[in-house]
Amino acid sequence: MNLVEELKKRAGTDLLGIADARAYGEKAPAGHRPTDYLEKARSIVIAGIRMLDIPLDGIPGTRAEYTANFHMANTRLNEVLFDLAGYLQDLGLSAFPVPYTEMPGWNLEKRSAGALKLVRPFLTRPKISGIAAAKLWDNLSYRHMAVEAGLGEIGLNNLLLSPGHGPRVRLVALITDAELEPGKPLEAVLCRPERCGFACVSSCPAGALSRDGSGTDKAACLKYYLKLGIPGMSGLRCGLCVARCPACGPGFRERG
Repeated sequence: MNLVEELKKRAGTDLLGIADARAYGEKAPAGHRPTDYLEKARSIVIAGIRMLDIPLDGIPGTRAEYTANFHMANTRLNEVLFDLAGYLQDLGLSAFPVPYTEMPGWNLEKRSAGALKLVRPFLTRPKISGIAAAKLWDNLSYRHMAVEAGLGEIGLNNLLLSPGHGPRVRLVALITDAELEPGKPLEAVLCRPERCGFACVSSCPAGALSRDGSGTDKAACLKYYLKLGIPGMSGLRCGLCVARCPACGPGFRERG
């Protein structure tokens, strides 16, 4: 039995790839390595679903529909994730699921709505910005694991750009001790900001992206998000850095 093909069949997602947990762990900082969660980690399974285009294309007018689209994709991926983890467990393998946790009503991050509202005006001040940025780091980065699995590249918008889908995909992952054939990182060819006029940078209402590729100002991003509600509790998603990236268009699909 080809276990990778069986996982793809069971998942039924738009994307599914395998990353070498050890190779990824060598690049990740302490506390963000697969072996920090599963001591005998050998492989990372990354699954992805493409979100619908029309709710994205209409942003900001369709932010409510995009937010619903966003959470529906994450809910489906979490269901897929636990099905795959259960399947591996039934085979006698270890599987540690890494679900998307910022779901409405879950508040697994134990965020205080009152505290976030109070701190919002000060989020972009240097000292507070540094603290906020550290708190907003994911324990494990889906997009970087996906790059290791050969599912795409990191764009100027600091999102995964996948051939044929651009940044319009949601991701989850599981860590396992199964020895699975990994993919290989792709050559970075999708992000061409000079062709799109730095669309993600110019469209960001928070000014959280820069042309020099220095990453996302997470504190500025959160400050804007708090205008729309409390992430993980209520409120709308912004989505402009996803919606304005042209790497999901027909020309890019042909290159993918």
